[in-house]
Amino acid sequence: MSFADSLSEPVTYANGLGAALAPLLLWLRGLGFFEAYVYIPLMTAASVVLFWRLYGTFDRNRMLRRSRLSRVVWLGVCYALCFLAANSLAVAFKTLIVEELDYTGRVWFEAYVGPLHFYITAVALAYLWLIARNRRKSLDYALGAFVQAGLLAGYAVGVYRLLNESFSLTDPTTGISGLVFFAWFGVYNLDLYRRLLVQGGDGLGAGLEPRAVTG
Repeated sequence: MSFADSLSEPVTYANGLGAALAPLLLWLRGLGFFEAYVYIPLMTAASVVLFWRLYGTFDRNRMLRRSRLSRVVWLGVCYALCFLAANSLAVAFKTLIVEELDYTGRVWFEAYVGPLHFYITAVALAYLWLIARNRRKSLDYALGAFVQAGLLAGYAVGVYRLLNESFSLTDPTTGISGLVFFAWFGVYNLDLYRRLLVQGGDGLGAGLEPRAVTG
């Protein structure tokens, strides 16, 4: 579908932000970017590039100088953040158009889906910045507070799915995802706690030397 053709397609914007970004959204839609088989591979490739650029920083910070198992776990944690940041950004743009939402009808929260995914992207990028800095300055505590707020929101989503959605082992977006959220965000919370609050802590990686907390 060309850009001109996309203008003739019926489009309902989920909120004012969608209407403001209409030219960009219509162009992306016309390119077919909002199809899962298009944006997932593209944004996954972008996440690999982001991870590769950060890898050198992790190595310079001596965050990878532990056992092989620790390195594998740590790199997996970091790549998951890169993947989340990239793909949430694509979903954020996609869900500003009502017709692109994965629901059979209109839902009361449709206006919030796009902004929520922008927020998820911001939290993931803030966490990656916190990890790359590997310090304990005022900025790092501010980043940590922002990330913690995002994790609490993630727990809330997990509770909602556990209480309101059915369980299916074949569909990871149902109630069982609530359990996955608790396990996944719990790992990040442990890292955040050790990284910023434990004296001499180094998160789940390695290399954070004890530093006096300064402004």
